[in-house]
Amino acid sequence: MVGSQVTEKSNVDELQSLYILTDRLYRTTSIDEVFEAGLDAITSTLGCSRASILLFDDDEVMRFKATRGLSADYRRQLEGHTPWSCGELFPTPIFVTDIDETDEPDWIKKIIRREDIRSLGFFPLTVRGRVVGKFMTYYANRRVLSGHEMDLAVTIARQVGFSVERLRAEEQRQAAEAALRDSAIRFRLMSEDAPVMIWMSDRDGSCLHLNRMLRNAWGISEDEVATFDWHSTMHPDDAEHITAEVVAATVRQQPFSVTGRYRNVDGDYRTLTTTARPYSSATGEFLGMIGVNVDITEQEEAAAQREMIFNELNHRVKNTLALVQAIAHQTLKGAEGSRLADDFHDRLASLAAAHSLLTKANWESAPLRELLTDALAVSDADGARIELNGPHVRLSPKQSLAVAMAIHELNTNAMKYGALSCDSGSVLVDWQLLRGSDLELTWAERGGPPVETPSGRGFGTFMIERVLANDLDGEVILDFQKQGLRCTVRAPLQRGPQ
Repeated sequence: MVGSQVTEKSNVDELQSLYILTDRLYRTTSIDEVFEAGLDAITSTLGCSRASILLFDDDEVMRFKATRGLSADYRRQLEGHTPWSCGELFPTPIFVTDIDETDEPDWIKKIIRREDIRSLGFFPLTVRGRVVGKFMTYYANRRVLSGHEMDLAVTIARQVGFSVERLRAEEQRQAAEAALRDSAIRFRLMSEDAPVMIWMSDRDGSCLHLNRMLRNAWGISEDEVATFDWHSTMHPDDAEHITAEVVAATVRQQPFSVTGRYRNVDGDYRTLTTTARPYSSATGEFLGMIGVNVDITEQEEAAAQREMIFNELNHRVKNTLALVQAIAHQTLKGAEGSRLADDFHDRLASLAAAHSLLTKANWESAPLRELLTDALAVSDADGARIELNGPHVRLSPKQSLAVAMAIHELNTNAMKYGALSCDSGSVLVDWQLLRGSDLELTWAERGGPPVETPSGRGFGTFMIERVLANDLDGEVILDFQKQGLRCTVRAPLQRGPQ
């Protein structure tokens, strides 16, 4: 009867200690408080006056964090000693009944016995099943822990380990938030006087920060930023597509770039290109967007002016070419003159087609495939019998005009005397890039009448061999093979924008 009463009282005391431990751990705000609560529970429930809590540090060395009744020499000499490696999965508790009966090195036994310790327990502290530390119990006399006591120790270790994980996570979160706040402050300070318009929004698209240049552009004070509706400054014709781009990028949490017109403090509309990227918390939570507005109004106006000038120039050149064609037609009238007039007209038309293609690209460069297509179309060539094969290449203006004229001459010759003068003939126009960025272009006829080397050189041959080679700063080879004319052009590629 007395024994059962003692056991019952012991169980009540244990439950009371565990309740107190749980309550204290729930209320703790620092790891040191966790250690104190853990040591109190260990010493009160496991019958020891000496105990310690140790954790692995960043170098994976087991370090004492809190102790009861251990000397400084003992802690210094045995720090780092552990039966488990850092991160070991599902470690098993260990209880040593008598240190002298173990296989530990004699120097370790000597240190432990000098501290008046005979029995000691190792109880792992785990986070998600992996060991992060341990707590230890120490006894001066030989001691055996019962299964119930071992379970009790494991329960305490589990509670302490969970609390260590929780507070470490909280410390990391607080450190990350502090770093984020510091970063935001630095960002505001750095962006405030930047010579570009910089802004920051939250996840809902509301303004968090507008730097001085942007506030001045919209005529608002720093105190008005939080309530400022930047949507109200958008041009009505641009509002829909700007809003759609911003909303879509925000939902996807992806960078975006959009151009539109916004009303400034003077009531004028300025064209701004907005480029923005998402920013996140230290835990990866999407917080909003950071962006830059670049005023491109002057550039757009200059581009429009330049386009107008190019179009006007193109129009005038075409009118001039038309006038030259008319004069040539009148000058070359007559039986023989009619054929010459047609040839002259087609040459000018080919030149005009290349001119138009270059005008579309602001006279920077022209795509070779499109250049060839336009040049062949001038003389109504049968496109089904002319195969174009080669990579994407752009030519400089001078090269473009030279190639257009040469292809026109080759095509005209093929239609009159070569492969395109009969139904069975065809032409392959093939080009490739050689080492050193050289262009090799080949015109190869096949299936036409037998070819003979001409005794003289006409205007077309002169255009190809002399003018083309000179303008391309390369070489042109005309090979009058019996099965068909073959023209090979090799020249350094003067690259325009690709």
